[in-house]
Amino acid sequence: MNNTNVSFEEKLSEYQLAYELLRRKLRTSYVSQIIKHITPDELKEIYRMIHQGASPRAGSTPSINTIPYFRESFIYLSLFASIYRTASLIDIKTEIDVSAVLFAWDFFCETFPNHIRESKPYNKIRPANFNEAWIIAQSLKNGLTTIKYCNGCIGDTLIMLNSSFQPICQICDIDRKRENSRKKSSERTNQLS
Repeated sequence: MNNTNVSFEEKLSEYQLAYELLRRKLRTSYVSQIIKHITPDELKEIYRMIHQGASPRAGSTPSINTIPYFRESFIYLSLFASIYRTASLIDIKTEIDVSAVLFAWDFFCETFPNHIRESKPYNKIRPANFNEAWIIAQSLKNGLTTIKYCNGCIGDTLIMLNSSFQPICQICDIDRKRENSRKKSSERTNQLS
């Protein structure tokens, strides 16, 4: 990291961005991919200062395929991805729009204030924390996920490639299965009558 040719404004801008990311508890390994003039050790120290001595999260980073445990999670994942894409001023398939991720996450937190969790147990509302939100943005950039418009539910849906979930609109599939279940139940009731 060469800090000799960096202007004061550039350094200040990086410190402000690092603060915003670390305040939301983004892993320092992700932050160091964006911040070029602050060392990983400095980032860890900034994290500790922000979070009253707590150390940054260690260990392996989750993959996009481990985030949705419930099919219903796709409702919220799709919502977050749609907000992110709408807020972005750049092509999210080629790079992460940090400002758009921050905006989408803050809006998502305002929408579901009682469901955000830093660690397990998670519920159906995902992303559950800012690291998961970041992973969604990363997976859109890397082509592991895509946002498709669904004519069935008339909205955006997040499609995960190479996932245990079929690459279809999970929301419509849930609705189809519920409708089939209702029909079968109704048929049984009619047969018993």
